[in-house]
Amino acid sequence: MSHTSAAGNYSLWIVPGGEAYDRLSRIIYGLGALNGAPDFCPHVTLLGRLAGPPRELASQAQRVAATLRPFMIRLEKIDFRDEYFRSLFVHAVLNEPLRNAHEAACQAMARRREPPFMPHLSLLYGNFQRCFKEEVIAELGPRLETRFKVRSLHLYRTQGDPRRWRRLASFGLK
Repeated sequence: MSHTSAAGNYSLWIVPGGEAYDRLSRIIYGLGALNGAPDFCPHVTLLGRLAGPPRELASQAQRVAATLRPFMIRLEKIDFRDEYFRSLFVHAVLNEPLRNAHEAACQAMARRREPPFMPHLSLLYGNFQRCFKEEVIAELGPRLETRFKVRSLHLYRTQGDPRRWRRLASFGLK
């Protein structure tokens, strides 16, 4: 079963490093293993549903990365929606550097900003009942205070099952 939008099969991600990556991976893989949900790399999607030749998208992503300086992302409140890819997630604070990075990506990829940018890091994909998500939040706590420095952007092929998503390229910030 495919959960990918028909609008595009690629995404531009921010992937945490170091201890933040390890901590978030343990949560994602633990929740997935216990609940039959897919595993995926911890990430904040800077711009999703990208379409076009991968080489062209990589060139555009590289241009975006070349305009950005490293910056911090802070994760805070855990939340949920009745959406497969935002079933359970943690909000990323929309600070000025993150907003600027998103706007630069939109401009480079010739995308309008729709829907409004809501930076987040998903913890669980799937269709789960509200009461289950509330229980998970009660176990994890309402906030997942995590910070990490953004040093690179990553172009991922995000077609089909999340377990088959693959990084195509990475680009260091200036």
